[in-house]
Amino acid sequence: MNKKKVPFSLCIYGPTASGKTDFALELAQAIPAEIINGDMGQFYTPMSIGTAKPDWKNEPVKHHLFDLINEPKRFTVCEYRRLVIDVVHDIWSRGKLPIIVGGSGFYLKSIFFPPCDGLRADFIYKKDASSNESLWEQLNIVDSKRARQIDKADEYRLKRALAIWQQTGKKPSEFAPKYEPPFDFLLINLDRDRKELYERIDRRTAIMLQEGWIEEAQFLLGTQWEPFLYEKKVIGYDILFNYLKSAKTKDDLLYAQKEIQKVTRHYAKRQQTFFKSLKRQLQQALINCCGVDCKQKVESVDLTLLDRHLYIKQLSKRLWPHLKKV
Repeated sequence: MNKKKVPFSLCIYGPTASGKTDFALELAQAIPAEIINGDMGQFYTPMSIGTAKPDWKNEPVKHHLFDLINEPKRFTVCEYRRLVIDVVHDIWSRGKLPIIVGGSGFYLKSIFFPPCDGLRADFIYKKDASSNESLWEQLNIVDSKRARQIDKADEYRLKRALAIWQQTGKKPSEFAPKYEPPFDFLLINLDRDRKELYERIDRRTAIMLQEGWIEEAQFLLGTQWEPFLYEKKVIGYDILFNYLKSAKTKDDLLYAQKEIQKVTRHYAKRQQTFFKSLKRQLQQALINCCGVDCKQKVESVDLTLLDRHLYIKQLSKRLWPHLKKV
C-alpha cells in the first residue's frame, strides 16, 4: 500500500492586474485542480466588479472561498488560514491540486507563518488614544524601529504592533513569526515589466468603470458597507463614494478614474515590495529548518518576457508527480 503523501498546494501571487486569474484558470484546466481565493476583497459578496472577482460560479473549474461574507465585518488572517487548510486537505483528498490565487500578501503569508491567534489587534496600548498619530507616537516610544516601518495612517498594523508589545512584553520588531506551513508548496510570483503592468492597470480600471463599478459603489453608498470600505481601504471604492457625492460631471468621473489608476499603481508597487520581503523570510526559514534552497519552493515569472501558455504547459508537467499516489 502506498504511503499517503503530504498535501501539496500551488500558491500564485503577484501584483494586481498581472494576470493571476487567467493564469490559474488555464493551469487548472491543464491538470486536475481547484482554485482557492487569496484576495481579501473577493471574500465579500457585494464587491465584484471593483475587486476584479472572476465569474467563479460559471467557470469550468471549481472555486473556493469566494463570496464568503455577506456583511461588513473583518475576516482575519487567522480565520482565513484555518479555512484554507481545510479546503486544501479536501481538494487533495479527491486527487486534485489546490491552487491558491491572490494578491493579498498578509493572507498568503499567514499560510507559511501562522499569525498569533491570541493577539487582539483592537487592544490599544493607551485606552485614551484617539488618533492614528497618537498610536504611532506610542509605538515609537516602545519600539522606534517598528514605528519607522509602519505608515502613520495604517491603524490596523499600529494596533497590532502595540498588542504584541502589551500582551507578550516583546518589541514588535523582535517578534519573529514561526515558520509552520501546514502542507508542501510551490510559490510562484507573477510579474510584468513596470510599463506594461501600469498600462494593464490603467486599461482594466477604465473597463471596470464601463462595466458597472460606479453602479456597484452606488448600491453600497449610504449602507454599513460605506464606512467599512473606507476603513478597509479596498482600492477605488472610497474614490467612487466621493465621486457619487459630488456633482458627477464628466470631469469628476475622469478625475476619479485617474485617481483609482494612480492608487492602484501604488498598490501594485507595494505588492512587489511585499513579495521581496516574504521571499527573504522564506529563504531564511527554509535554510534554517529544512536546509532547502529557496529556489526549489519559490520562483518569479516575468510574463512580459515569457510565453504564458508555454510556461503553463511546462509547469503542469512539473506538478503532475505531486498528484501521483495521492
